[in-house]
Amino acid sequence: MRRTRCKPMLVTFVRTGERRYAVRVVVDGRPQMEMSPAPGYDPLMPHDLQHFIVERALGIDGAIFGQLAAGGTGGTFHSVTRPQKPRAASRERRKQNRRSSALMSAHQGDCERSERATYICWHNWLSHAEEPALRAKARAMTATANSILERMPREERALFTANTLREIRCEFSMLSARWSKLKVGEGFTEPWQLTL
Repeated sequence: MRRTRCKPMLVTFVRTGERRYAVRVVVDGRPQMEMSPAPGYDPLMPHDLQHFIVERALGIDGAIFGQLAAGGTGGTFHSVTRPQKPRAASRERRKQNRRSSALMSAHQGDCERSERATYICWHNWLSHAEEPALRAKARAMTATANSILERMPREERALFTANTLREIRCEFSMLSARWSKLKVGEGFTEPWQLTL
């Protein structure tokens, strides 16, 4: 697997409305990027926060957040700050679009792996929840989760050890608690650093 060249990055998850959120990223030496509104709002943990946790914990450096850290857009983020001169802005957009296209092409497998892993980890977290409604939601997801695991390559499936799943559940719980307390207009920031 080809590795991306990631710079230090800060990722902010902001609750922008009653059922809306945004994701903002700051990478050293680059304009701030944003996805707003972001898809998959959830009062416990929005979809992109799930991806962030899973990609960081499993070391998936070529999916959405690794691509952002490497200077891409992930196909969904856009620059918030633009250079003053229109020509410079246009040149920078073209350069970023080329970089982003190259990253997305080179790391399609990581993006697919991130989707599979996020579903498995979300299911696992819900299945260990204390609330009966969340465990019921997990039961409704079980057939899909099992199907995903069965089709996964053996080396990918091997990542989901009991210890790794427990660590990801802890991270889900910690960041879900932070997310759930946010009022509209509030957010929190996490550093992007791979743990593997």
